[in-house]
Amino acid sequence: MKIVLASAVLATVIFTVDAQEYGRGALSSEKGLGRAALPEAKYDGYSLGGTWGAKLSLGWANVDWDLGPASGSESIFAPQVSLFYKATDALDVNFSAVALSAEDDDNDLGVTEAEMTRLALGLRYWIDTGTRITPYIGGGLGVCLMDGDTDNTLEDGVVVPAEVLVEDAPGLYLEGGVAFLVSDGFFVHADLTYDTLLGSADAEINGESEDFDVESLSVNLGVTFMF
Repeated sequence: MKIVLASAVLATVIFTVDAQEYGRGALSSEKGLGRAALPEAKYDGYSLGGTWGAKLSLGWANVDWDLGPASGSESIFAPQVSLFYKATDALDVNFSAVALSAEDDDNDLGVTEAEMTRLALGLRYWIDTGTRITPYIGGGLGVCLMDGDTDNTLEDGVVVPAEVLVEDAPGLYLEGGVAFLVSDGFFVHADLTYDTLLGSADAEINGESEDFDVESLSVNLGVTFMF
């Protein structure tokens, strides 16, 4: 009986030691499973395709315009909104809008005004860095709802009161910025947006055909929600 018990204890010790030797071996060795290095940590909070979202911004826009012989420039606050759907992990399709309303005072022609509301369809490309920081670029085409006015205009070099009519026109925008993920589905972002008309908007001043040109460069801060 003592011989059987001693044999069992010896066999247990031998198996335990052999198992430990297997644990110490490298993956490339013939013996043991080894201890491979853990993979590097990678952030996986990036929002994937099939995600809806909204991007809300408040911009500081420098607006420049020409309305016939009148012109103006002003820096204003400009709200922007974009509703989007991420068709793939990196690309979203969006509908965006921005509203601009600027005014300037010309020494000769008096007060000139420019108003533009841009409605556009666009694409935005998100660059996955594997971190909480996600750069993006985008652009789109749409229609610009236009309005403009000037107190006076020039007729044969003479300053006269002006009656102004302005038509809507096609436009485009370009954007680029960076978003920082604060929590699941919630980002803060900073970007630049450039808006311009495709050509010029048609205008009439005192019954005469004129061009109305508007462009804007805006620095924006805001929040983005994905759900």
